[in-house]
Amino acid sequence: MTKSDPKIIILEHRPDYKAIYGLNLNVYLRAEILIAATVREVVSYLEIYSKSLVFIDTSGYTVDVGFEVFRYISKNNLTCPCFIVGNTKAPADVVTIFDAQMELKLILQTVAKLLKITAFSMAKKEVPPKFPLPLEFILPGWECCHPLYLKDGDQYNKILKQGDIISGDILDELEVKKVNYLYIDAHYRLKFVNSFTFQISSKLNDSSLSYQDRLKTTAKGYQMVMEQARRLGIKESTMELANDCVDSVQTLIASTPNLKTLTSNLSSESYLYRHSLLISYIGAHIIKKVKWGSKEHQKKFAFAAFFHDIVLIRDELAKYRSDLSVNKSSLPDKDKKRVLNHAVLAAQLVSKVKSIPLGTDTIIRQHHGSKNGKTLSKLEKGISPLAIVFMFSEEWAELAIISRDNDDKVQKELLLKQLQKKYNIPAFKRNLPELTLDF
Repeated sequence: MTKSDPKIIILEHRPDYKAIYGLNLNVYLRAEILIAATVREVVSYLEIYSKSLVFIDTSGYTVDVGFEVFRYISKNNLTCPCFIVGNTKAPADVVTIFDAQMELKLILQTVAKLLKITAFSMAKKEVPPKFPLPLEFILPGWECCHPLYLKDGDQYNKILKQGDIISGDILDELEVKKVNYLYIDAHYRLKFVNSFTFQISSKLNDSSLSYQDRLKTTAKGYQMVMEQARRLGIKESTMELANDCVDSVQTLIASTPNLKTLTSNLSSESYLYRHSLLISYIGAHIIKKVKWGSKEHQKKFAFAAFFHDIVLIRDELAKYRSDLSVNKSSLPDKDKKRVLNHAVLAAQLVSKVKSIPLGTDTIIRQHHGSKNGKTLSKLEKGISPLAIVFMFSEEWAELAIISRDNDDKVQKELLLKQLQKKYNIPAFKRNLPELTLDF
């Protein structure tokens, strides 16, 4: 790194936005990226690289960091361009200010234009056949629109193929090995940075998407959200996709004539996704039948179904139904603890997200019948009505998946008798409708 190389200092502390801004600015403007989480760190960089470009998103801060950086630049008579996204008191005739709702692509185009970077100049600049993508700017949950490679000496070995979802486990493994870059064929680099969550969201919002394609696209969106949330927590950009996925689930529920149709079309998807979708479907039909049910309850229930197993990283971990089965299993102790506590852990993650319907975390924490969410086997009095609906829906979904996987016909009447006997409890009788469900 030399002082003469072009550099962009990004002031951003949110890991999802740091990755999105970092990779886009790196690939589009071909400059080295320096990440700062605080104004003090920006100042430290400017003391060394005084001609750097500074890029700030004020949305993630409670103070006007844009104005504070401008004040330092102005006081020290620096000539570095400053671009600020969001509200700031910095003068618009000195810095370039973008509305927080402006699309990133338009922001990048404006930045490039002001820096006199054209498509022609970008095309003219030489790049290696395999373009390096900094690992620190690659998020779990992103889809590979083209293969990604790992460099080994002069060789490039394919590590992810087209269509793969980048998992947190893979990134953790690469970080342990101190890998700094993954590589992509240079002519696909721009397509890669444009293919993240936004592409999936646009598909989910397409009203002409076929039933089968919607099932598969929602499954991919579900996987992307889970991977990001497990590694980073549920961030703003993650919630944008989660909202689109939940809306897509509502569309699927409305367009599915019966449970048999849904289960028969889900055979190739992951257990975690099938489990989540079936719970949403069954729960929606129960909520329609209870006197207190509303569309708001259905939406809250759908979010609970979407996120309830968020900390369970593999399908096998979601299949345990009792503390005894977990403790007798050959799972490592850390996985046993994760399974037994997954309800409270998932609830804690969800409770931090303001945009998720209020009370969703309560359903998640209580979805195995325990108020504290730290057991699979204890059925307590006083759990919420929606948690009661959830417990029933989850058991129905489990039996439907087992029957489907074993090519058995679901014996609905027998199933209802079993569940009615198991849940012959006053609270359940009050909060569940007559169990002759027509789906």
